[in-house]
Amino acid sequence: MDRADDAAEPDAEPVAGPVDPADDAAEPVIEPAPGARDAPDAPELAVVESRTVDTASPSIDSAVAARAVARDRAAGTGTAAGRRARLGVAVGAATGVVLLAATAAIASGAVDDVLPRPSAQALAVPAAAVPAGDYSAVCPAPPRLLEATVDGGDPQFSPASSTAKTTVSGLVLSDLSATVTGSGLLPVGGEEPLALIQPFTSESSQVGDAPASSGEDGLTTRIAGTVDGVAVDAPSVLRAQPQGGLTPVAAATATYSAKDGDLRGLAATACQVPSNDFWLMGASTTVGETSVLTLTNPTVTPATVTLELFGREGPIDAAGLRGQLVAPGETRQIVLAGLAGNQDHVALRVRSDGGRIAGIIQQSVLRGLTPGGVELLSPATTAGVTQVVPGVVVQDPDTARRIRDQDGYATAAPELQVLVPGSSDAVLDIKVYGPDGEVSLPDGGVATAAAGSVTTVPLAALPEGNYTIAVTSDVSIVAGARVTRGIDDGEPVDFAGARSAVRLGSDHAVALAEGVDTALVLGAPTGRGEVTLTPVSADGALGQPVVIGIAGGTSITVPSSSLGAAAAGVVINATGDPVYGAQVMTTPGAGAGISVASVAPGAGGAQSIPVELGY
Repeated sequence: MDRADDAAEPDAEPVAGPVDPADDAAEPVIEPAPGARDAPDAPELAVVESRTVDTASPSIDSAVAARAVARDRAAGTGTAAGRRARLGVAVGAATGVVLLAATAAIASGAVDDVLPRPSAQALAVPAAAVPAGDYSAVCPAPPRLLEATVDGGDPQFSPASSTAKTTVSGLVLSDLSATVTGSGLLPVGGEEPLALIQPFTSESSQVGDAPASSGEDGLTTRIAGTVDGVAVDAPSVLRAQPQGGLTPVAAATATYSAKDGDLRGLAATACQVPSNDFWLMGASTTVGETSVLTLTNPTVTPATVTLELFGREGPIDAAGLRGQLVAPGETRQIVLAGLAGNQDHVALRVRSDGGRIAGIIQQSVLRGLTPGGVELLSPATTAGVTQVVPGVVVQDPDTARRIRDQDGYATAAPELQVLVPGSSDAVLDIKVYGPDGEVSLPDGGVATAAAGSVTTVPLAALPEGNYTIAVTSDVSIVAGARVTRGIDDGEPVDFAGARSAVRLGSDHAVALAEGVDTALVLGAPTGRGEVTLTPVSADGALGQPVVIGIAGGTSITVPSSSLGAAAAGVVINATGDPVYGAQVMTTPGAGAGISVASVAPGAGGAQSIPVELGY
């Protein structure tokens, strides 16, 4: 009997007994289990949709289904409709068995044995080439007082300075054919260069250029274009166009100095490549200390800035931390005392949506009528379990003690500052490296730092010298150091902020600060590193490279005078084990001025990024 007969005769008389499969070829055949009928040759297997179920040890569900089929046979309900009903029962029971098996497989983790497995076709993740862009480094505006200046007063007691000046020095390296790309120092948001190194070319002329590997004579020659001591009174940017499809090697340093006024001292910083995320350490908003955060957007895209503040007691919550808008070409200043008042230690995380920004903190101290120093605090490296702070300068203990013993000068002491931005406390392992190796701290160099707060470690017990400090933690941290310098008690003092630095690699350019004594402090926490210093003169000529080996666990000081009297910059290349460096600047003669600037990361070549496909 076929399906057509079933459809034509729905009320046909039931047929008792087994049905020949040939009569209903389209229907699956269901045979009862043993004992369901008296046929002596009853099969020992029940067939359900071509699946075999061993009836020697049937499950409860399959046994119930078999007994139901036997009762229907005995009652004579053998029509096709009845068979479909019985089939539904049996298939439902079998499906229940399968679903129970699938559930058990998922519970046991054997999903691959139950669920369908996708084809094992390998899909390559495409990579999108990122074209080289301009090198842009933002140099901050000169430090300025928040209050109006006093005219006609004694310069020694006036908040204004008659000797203050701010200059920017920079350099751009050529390719191997001695060709310097279009570059110069420009005002932020302006087009007319303050100083031109090489005329800028149109964007279309840069497309398809290949890196030059030699000059027309087949020889390799490298020079530099420089700007030296350009006076500025507003934020500026050193810009250099791509060179042979690569971002050029360049750097700039801004230097402020004043011999009178409330902002007396020395402040210098490496000009900052804009970013969407960076950390700042060393701010203070107690009485007599002023912190001004300066945000500059050199791009053509608006930036929406979010601030995260941390103090000695933990995270600082205040109105105005989110949604700070910095328009293209705009510089915005925020007085941190309005967000975190009376805080002796403040650390910041600055993040922006949209345009990349540069950020710096103008920090100054005034003790009564006596200037206590000024500094431009630039970003530290990103948070990590290891932080290395080069350029930690400790002056001779006797002078430092006389200065600290004065009333109100307790903060004029060197210290390490560590921020733990996460929610777990940190166990710190602090190691201090000098020219003769590791120098022990009084507490053995082990300290605990509370989560979400800034912790300080005194460094006044260290002997006089220039150090590199390595901090290792079990959770991510950010580190920096505050150092001071004075001539004697009763005289103004100055301070500087050293911050954690990147590991030195290939082609780090450093523009040496103008009008001050400068030195490079290089440290190798472990192993052994080798550093090559190539001086750059003011006329752009590259001098004879100086190769220096640095033993692991030491920190050395290289005065700029050892690189040549006319050195305006230096190119640093490091190999071997990790080496870190900073530029330390001091006022010539008997001045107290001091500042520390980090070595900027090396220039990167052509890059590509993976592109994830999906929605």
